[in-house]
Amino acid sequence: MKLLLSILFAGLTGFLVFLGPVGIYIFGAVLVGIIFRSFVLLIEIHKQIVPEGGVDKVKEAYDKYLKENEEKRVH
Repeated sequence: MKLLLSILFAGLTGFLVFLGPVGIYIFGAVLVGIIFRSFVLLIEIHKQIVPEGGVDKVKEAYDKYLKENEEKRVH
């Protein structure tokens, strides 16, 4: 069902381009809205995957590696 609605929506937006400047404006507005919503969803997904104030294991390992190298150079 979602596929059918997507096909119909794509056909409608494609038809809007042929209506002249008004159709192109509406098509552009829809396109910008879709891109904006995609970015908002990506930010929400990122917040759920990487919690704020979370421990970054890669950064900790890198810092540990740098400290070990500094100790080896000093001795």
